[in-house]
Amino acid sequence: MSLALNDLLICCRQLEHDRATERRKEVEKFKRLIRDPETVQHLDRHSDSKQSKYLNWDAVFRFLQKYVQKETECLRTAKPSVSASTQATRQKKMQEISSLVKYFIKCANKRAPRLKCQELLNYIMDTVKDSFNGAVYGADCSNILLKDILSVRKYWCEISQQQWLELFSVYFSLYLKPAQDINRVLVARIIHAVTKGCCSQTDGLNSKFLDFFSKAIQHARQEKSSAGLNHILAAFITFLKTLAVNFRIRVCQLGDEILPTLLYIWTQHRLNDSLKEVIIELFQLQIYVHHPKGAKTQEKGAYESSKWKSILYNLYDLLINEISHIGSRGKYSSGSRNVAVKENLIELMADICHQIFNEDTRSLEISQSYTTTQREFNDYSAPCKKKKIGLGWEVIKDHLQKSQSDFDLVPWLQITTQLISKYPSSLPNYELSPLLMILYQLLPQHRHGERTPYVLRCLTEVALCQGKKSDLEGSQKSDLLKFWIKIWSLTFRGISSEQIQAENFGLLGAIIQGSLIEVDREFWKLFTGSACRPSCPAVCCLTLAMTICVVPETVKTGVEQSTCEVNRSCSLKELMMKWLLLSQLEDNFEDCTELPLVLHSNFPHLAVEKILVSLTMKNCKAAMNFLQTVPGCEQHQKDQEEPSFSEVEELFLQTTFDKMDFLTTVKECAVEKHQATVGFSVHQNLKESLDLYLLGLSEQLLNNYSSETTNAEMLIRCSSLLVGVLGCYCYVGVIAEEEAYRSELFQKAKSLMQCAGESITLFKNKTSEESRFASLRNMMNLCTSCLCNCTKPSPNKIASRFFLRLLTSKLMNDIADICRSLASFIRKPFDFGEVESGEDDPDENMEVEDQSSMNLFSDSGASEAGMSGDGQSTFGAMNPLAEEHLSKQDLLFLDMLKFLCVCVTTAQTSPVSFRAADIRRKLLMLIDTSMLDPTKSLHLHMYLVLLKELPGEEYPLPMEEVVELLKPLSNVCSLYRRDQDVCKTVLDHFVPVVRNLCQGDMDAENTRDAQGQFLTVIGAFWHLAKEGKCTFPVRMALVKCLKTLLETDPYSKWAVLNVMGKDFPVNEVFPHFLADNHHQVGMLAAESINRLFQDMKYRGSSTLLKALPLKLQQTAFENAYLKAQEGMREVSHRAENPELLDETYNRKSVLLMTIAVILCCSPVCEKQALFALCKSVKENGLEPHLVKKVLEKVSETFGYRRLEDFMASHLDYLVLEWLNLQDTEHSLYSFPFILLNYTNVEDFYRSCYKVLIPHLVIRSRFDEVKSIANQIDEDWKSLLTHCFPKILVNILPYFAYEGTGDSGMAQQRETATKVYDMLKDENLLGKQTWPVYPSLSQIYFARRMDS
Repeated sequence: MSLALNDLLICCRQLEHDRATERRKEVEKFKRLIRDPETVQHLDRHSDSKQSKYLNWDAVFRFLQKYVQKETECLRTAKPSVSASTQATRQKKMQEISSLVKYFIKCANKRAPRLKCQELLNYIMDTVKDSFNGAVYGADCSNILLKDILSVRKYWCEISQQQWLELFSVYFSLYLKPAQDINRVLVARIIHAVTKGCCSQTDGLNSKFLDFFSKAIQHARQEKSSAGLNHILAAFITFLKTLAVNFRIRVCQLGDEILPTLLYIWTQHRLNDSLKEVIIELFQLQIYVHHPKGAKTQEKGAYESSKWKSILYNLYDLLINEISHIGSRGKYSSGSRNVAVKENLIELMADICHQIFNEDTRSLEISQSYTTTQREFNDYSAPCKKKKIGLGWEVIKDHLQKSQSDFDLVPWLQITTQLISKYPSSLPNYELSPLLMILYQLLPQHRHGERTPYVLRCLTEVALCQGKKSDLEGSQKSDLLKFWIKIWSLTFRGISSEQIQAENFGLLGAIIQGSLIEVDREFWKLFTGSACRPSCPAVCCLTLAMTICVVPETVKTGVEQSTCEVNRSCSLKELMMKWLLLSQLEDNFEDCTELPLVLHSNFPHLAVEKILVSLTMKNCKAAMNFLQTVPGCEQHQKDQEEPSFSEVEELFLQTTFDKMDFLTTVKECAVEKHQATVGFSVHQNLKESLDLYLLGLSEQLLNNYSSETTNAEMLIRCSSLLVGVLGCYCYVGVIAEEEAYRSELFQKAKSLMQCAGESITLFKNKTSEESRFASLRNMMNLCTSCLCNCTKPSPNKIASRFFLRLLTSKLMNDIADICRSLASFIRKPFDFGEVESGEDDPDENMEVEDQSSMNLFSDSGASEAGMSGDGQSTFGAMNPLAEEHLSKQDLLFLDMLKFLCVCVTTAQTSPVSFRAADIRRKLLMLIDTSMLDPTKSLHLHMYLVLLKELPGEEYPLPMEEVVELLKPLSNVCSLYRRDQDVCKTVLDHFVPVVRNLCQGDMDAENTRDAQGQFLTVIGAFWHLAKEGKCTFPVRMALVKCLKTLLETDPYSKWAVLNVMGKDFPVNEVFPHFLADNHHQVGMLAAESINRLFQDMKYRGSSTLLKALPLKLQQTAFENAYLKAQEGMREVSHRAENPELLDETYNRKSVLLMTIAVILCCSPVCEKQALFALCKSVKENGLEPHLVKKVLEKVSETFGYRRLEDFMASHLDYLVLEWLNLQDTEHSLYSFPFILLNYTNVEDFYRSCYKVLIPHLVIRSRFDEVKSIANQIDEDWKSLLTHCFPKILVNILPYFAYEGTGDSGMAQQRETATKVYDMLKDENLLGKQTWPVYPSLSQIYFARRMDS
């Protein structure tokens, strides 16, 4: 042991000295030693190496805890009644002890979190739970917990579910204590952080913890104290969002219980704005859970109760008062205030109006339970205050008319806009004219006032709403037309106002889209002169107009003579082209020093190009429609999705089977065909004019080019514009691609890109020049947006091929070299704004050798070593993938990386000027073991970008490169296996790789290597999921991976997971998720179960479905049905419990969806699946109304006009299987005839006796035949006569099995013989019946053929 550590060890032992003076002296020495650089270096090394025989930080912490215990014991046993000075000395002593502990933790974890999480948590929990220690050190310990544990990502990931729950219970108990000396705000912040951690790192808190929140809210009502309540409610929202998926009914019931209390707190307490924001969010969440996607009735998926309805009315009344109060504050406050109300309040109000407005009720008397005092609240017999409230569109119209103040008007304009936008059907036809008249009257007033944009937005939504209504009467249309003509005129005149130009063009576009008026020639003048300049709203409006209306050939303008040659008149289309391409910030078109607006702005992708090309066509409208009807490019859509509660709302509707998209997707197998070009004719002179304008534009840029001053973004925009026009021309068939490559436009585009590439070369030599980061990022994003690697034929795809040809080898290699340079530059930890580290320690980042082969299941070893690296200490509780960890330079690097990935992926489909293989090799070198350090946030991001973007679907990576790409995967997953957010992201990024694994020679070593690496990681995740170490988002991502694996290898020839030495084919693993404890996971597995029955091949934008072999389908059905029922049995085996109501309902939904999907996708298992449904109604308690809802959709999918027809086609089989179940519970009387739309058993027997009786007769169950006859008032012998042919058809097959040796068959043959003899008896049917049916053999063989 070194001398420095020896001194520290002696000092630590002296801290346990019996004499207080000795201990006091050692404390100062202790503080000096733990910051001594040499001591710190040794302690860090020993802590990282995990060698317990040496003194490390954990050992020192244990010595320190003993010192604290000793000092605390002295304080505990000291005399209670002492002088003030003695008391002050004791208080100072307590503070010193707390400060020492905090100081030690800071020193130990300054460079990385080296103290064990378990040690720290035990110390804090023991202290807080002890009554004396809690009072003395509780606040300081809580601060340590919040700042030094819950804010450190490594600790965040190491806390177990049990520890999260214990922390939650302890701190919530503290919050609810009546003690005055508790810092409730601090405790509430801890509860918020703990709830967040528990919900992100585990499957969330148990529903029993809901009681804590109920008590906290009641506590706030009783004590009139909202200290920390905003943190408690924020925690509550986090909890509910996680809980609602599994416990929707429970969450709804809880909302019904606590929302009245929150209404009371809102009205009776003086709340700050931040607390109101959180309460609004909670109300909104409850609306989503009660009414997913705006569902209004239980039949449509809503959760209804009388109490909830009362809450909605009270909340509506409260929000009207709140909006009025906000308006009053605005009117009478000094200074300027925003007239608009926050969007969350507006959205909540619109959602409530949608629920409570109906055409029958104009006013209602409500009980204002939330206004009662606490005493009245506890006295249930006390009457509630009554109030009459107005309902319906009359309320909205009154508020839009009664005040001239913008503060009163604007909030109601916002509400009206949101309500119509989100729920167009909520605006009745008869309210269109009155509302339009009010809005028209508001429009001219204060033309440039604050209300105008809100009036315009509201009118836009009304126009879109009217356009969707097909049932308007002629007289009403005529009245509305008069208003729209006036509104059009006013809007048209105001188009020059730049402040409201977006709203004006939005309204004009909506009017055009709904065909509400005829567009006159004056409209087209907007796009020819100086009334307005090209902008995104103007371009979008023009696109819409050209799609719907015919562009006139000419229009009189005042500038014709000055802008066109004298010997010919300018056409309107040419003027529009000039307006788009040559409009400048100043009105002077002739001033060539300023570049046109088209090069300054980012317009929607190819929007300007489509307009320009369409304008040169003889049939302009047809050309624009042809270009616009192309499906959206996936490359430009996939990154725009944001996570929201909307996905959970859809799940609720799937659970109630009010949304059944999954049943239609499994039947889709049509191949999408590219729409043939319909022979567009081009105006040659207009095309030549367009070429001239474009060439002039590019010449202007090139002539003024300077590598130091020219903005590279403009060069790229111009080149993109040129190739975009060429791409659109090729798509409509005007020119061929080869001709485009030889065109002058393309050559100019190449010159522009070469100039743009010089800015990259300049930056390559000065990568630290921070002032250029923003412009280079914009440049990279512009270039990436010009590329399209999706498989659908489109103008995007052709333009993308052209743009790729512009990229030179030098440009691509320069960007790749810059990427390598930026990736190798990693900032020190303190660059993140954290603590500064001491001297560089060469042994600080100790890593285990050969991390790629580490055991992914192990809780020890390299994964923890990696987690204690520098990168982790600076992340805090924030996700390592959060953008906040990245500098501007890092973001530029990632943008460049993504651009290169898209280039090399797309380059495989077209000839390019660079070697894509060389660029790919340079990219893969970035993740070489010598360079990649996944503990660094930037490198983790880098690897995930490559994993997601580099493998292409249409032209996949060579297998040796897939191997290289997957090499770091095991290490990364092992390193972050406890970080659930990272695990989920990694699994989400797997999907593109999976499709690469089935390419090439399946027996090749590279292929087997790549598949093995991938399957090892997937197997590890499945093992962790089975052990309960993966949260539900991770399991969701895992299910998606397995689903893609099944699509890639439907026979599971190589998709086999090896876990703990055992092989598990993926097609056997997949059904396990049907029994998952989390509802969303189970539903996703059920929705995707068709992958076990169909071979799904993706060909471009279409999906080809092919049935798997019979044996595989039968096995898949048995496995899936077994696992879905296993989930049902788990619920039924537990004791009756109200909390199981949700789980029971969820399990039933998973079972029903599983069977329904199989029913739709597998003709082989269709009958079995249908019988399983019938059986499950009886055995598993499936609700018949839900089953009927599903079967109606299934029968519609199969082309049946009625559910009864579909069921009747299978009834013979269903009854046969039902009666084959040898138990009393499955008698014919118990058959679920309600699924055939029969309301009672008599109707069922009367309609279906010809199917039922033959099956009973063959089983010699004549008593039941007689019972049927009695039920329908018929003679049983007469029924036998009617059914005689089918009876014989059921009997005859048993005579064909004579001598087979099957005892079961022999017994059935014997029964058939007895029945046959009985039917021939004179007292039953007699011999006279037989001659009537001479063609029994024909019936028999026909039946055999049907079978």
